[in-house]
Amino acid sequence: MKKVNIQSLPYTKEIEGAKRWDEDKGEFVQVSYKQEIRHLAYFELKKGFFRGSHYHKRKEEFFYVISGKIKAVFYDMETSEKGEYFLEKGHIINVKPKCAHIFYGIEDARVIEFSPQIYEEEDNFKLDMKL
Repeated sequence: MKKVNIQSLPYTKEIEGAKRWDEDKGEFVQVSYKQEIRHLAYFELKKGFFRGSHYHKRKEEFFYVISGKIKAVFYDMETSEKGEYFLEKGHIINVKPKCAHIFYGIEDARVIEFSPQIYEEEDNFKLDMKL
């Protein structure tokens, strides 16, 4: 899908940019590098529940999966293209505007959400994407 980019953050501390690694004192994750962030949130998603089921006309969103597993379903509002992915710890997801999304908890999960735009209630359009 053109409006969704999913990648695993590189598991190294030897490069410049977003990355992650483990050390004796615990995991370190640099989720964003040289990006402007005007919205930052953290959420839990319990197994069997969902979050999302909406799209934004202006807001671009990024999600980093801290732990757990989720099923992510995306729907491009302009092309009607649909995508479904299973995501886990270390994945970072970039969702462009006009792409509906819903996340299902396959396992209890923790996620960071961030965006270069502020959250505006009037740019949040609900859809019934539930399976």
